[in-house]
Amino acid sequence: MLGRFDLPAPSGTCYLAADPVSALLEVLSGDRRGAVVAAEFLAERGLRELRVPRELTLADLASRRAAGFGITAEIGTLVQYDQTQAWGSRLHGAGFHGLVYWLRHDPSRAEGWALFGPAGERKSWRRGREIPISRELVNRLRVECGIEVARIPRASELTIQDDA
Repeated sequence: MLGRFDLPAPSGTCYLAADPVSALLEVLSGDRRGAVVAAEFLAERGLRELRVPRELTLADLASRRAAGFGITAEIGTLVQYDQTQAWGSRLHGAGFHGLVYWLRHDPSRAEGWALFGPAGERKSWRRGREIPISRELVNRLRVECGIEVARIPRASELTIQDDA
């Protein structure tokens, strides 16, 4: 129950982003300090492009029609997840297979999807295609988002100055 629309066990929620830069912005949200990200952090990560194997019925919380149900754009930014998790549970109980929402950490209003199902890895789905965090993707972070990726320097590369 750590994610925005997580469902209580034995159910679970799979979070997806519309594009690789949006996915990285969501992952970097906790690590980013200013506009620099450690290259080592990205080296430990990967992205995966998935194809959903069947048609799903999603509640579109990014649609204006959602306003009639009391949804505002705040649902993608609330940090009190008990409220958003309650919405997820209600929508799941109403028969939705997931929902569409605006990602919190991508100010371009990129869409994210939260898919509901049994907790754990979905063995019936193909694992998808691995997308490396390439130089091109790192360059997109820099150009589109103003985020630099830099290697953490070794102690031997640092010079300490005493200004006293």
